[in-house]
Amino acid sequence: MRVEILGCSGSVMKGFNTTSIMVNGSLLIDAGSAATIMEDKDVLNIKDILLTHSHIDHIKDLPFILESILSSNNGSVCIWASQRTIDTLEEHVFNGLIWPDAQELTGEQGHRLNFKAIGNVVQDIQGLHVQAIEANHIPGALSFIVEENGKSVFFSGDTMFNKGVVEHLESIGNGLKACFIETSFPDRMKDLARRSRHLTPSMAWEWIGAEVHGNALVVAYHIKPRYLDEVIADLPNGMEYISGGEVFEF
Repeated sequence: MRVEILGCSGSVMKGFNTTSIMVNGSLLIDAGSAATIMEDKDVLNIKDILLTHSHIDHIKDLPFILESILSSNNGSVCIWASQRTIDTLEEHVFNGLIWPDAQELTGEQGHRLNFKAIGNVVQDIQGLHVQAIEANHIPGALSFIVEENGKSVFFSGDTMFNKGVVEHLESIGNGLKACFIETSFPDRMKDLARRSRHLTPSMAWEWIGAEVHGNALVVAYHIKPRYLDEVIADLPNGMEYISGGEVFEF
C-alpha cells in the first residue's frame, strides 16, 4: 500500500496544505488540497474519495477535483462518506449557490458521480478493504482503517477519544502497520482541544499511541501550522509527525 501525503495541516498558511492523503494513486482520503497540489492529469486518476467529515479544511478542493474529473470525457468518481456528511454537502455546498449542483454538472451521465453512504460495513474499494468508524468530532465524522494484503493503516480524521477505535485496532493485531492520528494543538491547549474535539500529543498518545507503539508506526498529523514547533516539542518518544510531501510504503 502506497500512502502519499499531499497535505496534512489543520489550517491554511503559506507553505502548508490541508488534509489530502492519496492511497495507491487513485483513492483520496479527504479533499483539502489535492487539486491545489496535484497535476491535473493525476487528479483524473482519482476514482474514489473518502471524506472523514464536512469541515472546510477537509473538503476545500472537492469542487475543483470534481470539476476536473467530470469535465473530462470519461471521468467518473465515487464519494464515500457518512450520510450526514453527504446531506451537508448537498445542502450547503453543491446547492447551486456556493457551487453548482453536483449532479447537474454530469448532465445526462449522472452515473459518473456517485455519493455513497459508507456505513459501518467493510467496503471493498479498488481492492482495498475500508472500515469506517464513527469519530468523536462532529455529527457524521468518521475515522478509516484501510487494509491491503493483510496490512492495515488507520487514519483518525478529526476526533477526540473514541473507545471503539481502540477495540478495532486491537483486533487487527500485528497487521496494523501505521496510525495517523490528528494532533491539532500543543499540550498547553488541552482545554481548547477538548472543546473543539481535537487532540494534543499527550492526548493522542494516551488514546492510541501507547497501545500500538512497537507494532505500528504512530504519526501525528493535522497540526495547526502556527503551533507546529510546540507540537513537535510535545511529541512523546515513539511518535513521529508529518508536514506534507511524505510517501510511505506498507
